[in-house]
Amino acid sequence: MLPLPPLDSLRFFEAAARHQSFTVAADELDVTPAAVAHRVRTLEKHLDAELFDRGARSVRLNRRGRAYLKDVQRILADVHAISQRTGRQPPRVGIVSVEAVAETWLMPRLPSFRVAHPDIAIELETNHRGVDPKRSGFDCWLAYTDETAAARPLSQRENTLLEETLYEEQLLPVCSPALLTARGQPRRPADLHDWPLLYDLGWDADWSYWFTRQGEVTPDLSQASGFRLYSMVIHAAVSGIGAAIGRPMLIARELESRTLVPIFNRQAEAPARCCLITTAASRRRPEVQAFRKWVLGEAETAARTVAGPVRTTP
Repeated sequence: MLPLPPLDSLRFFEAAARHQSFTVAADELDVTPAAVAHRVRTLEKHLDAELFDRGARSVRLNRRGRAYLKDVQRILADVHAISQRTGRQPPRVGIVSVEAVAETWLMPRLPSFRVAHPDIAIELETNHRGVDPKRSGFDCWLAYTDETAAARPLSQRENTLLEETLYEEQLLPVCSPALLTARGQPRRPADLHDWPLLYDLGWDADWSYWFTRQGEVTPDLSQASGFRLYSMVIHAAVSGIGAAIGRPMLIARELESRTLVPIFNRQAEAPARCCLITTAASRRRPEVQAFRKWVLGEAETAARTVAGPVRTTP
């Protein structure tokens, strides 16, 4: 029987090679950088070949390392798939989503996925800073295009990214019917300058973007109220605290129930679209294929639902 390399060292090598950093790999694996360096050195001794060019404070894959990485990633992906088919654990889809999308769009729809695929478990993590597809352990990412741009240069075969549009986002000023009645229907966007305005701290440029698209000057937002979560913005607007920049795909329930109403029939296309991002390795798994087909279908249905003219009377 041919001698095998220390199998645990393959996992350490893959993480270090993917990040081109022992320190970042150590954070991912919850070990020390010295432990990563030791495992990689053990593997190199077994192969009798160096896989990294080492600098004073950096490491970089050399030609042998790049070739070896492709094979190791393929092997690890195959072992993972075989283990899932053989083991008793149910197939599982790991998802990372921008908080606003997870809270207001994905979560209300997940029960239908479980009904259609009761054998597939879901692991959902939110990330308000955008998504790094280079992270291991997750299969699908729901994010906005500006939040994934930094990850696009990733080019290893197994980690090649597929970015598919879930929906094009719009911006629309909304408020509660009671606030609109109390303040009166504004005739032009500039009339909102003395209104109490609300915004999401992660999307603090939305009001400015919308006013610019209307050909209007942005009001002084120093007195506007900002909230950490988009769900908080929605709750504040429904409660009548102020007017918010709504994203129709994320407030479809509030618009349908009329707990929020558009102030103007003037939407502006948002600067980024919401995307589903997967890797070549994850797309080979049946459970990921099932989630991908389902979530794209849900997005298509939702887009048709929110399309069309909006009503502005309470």
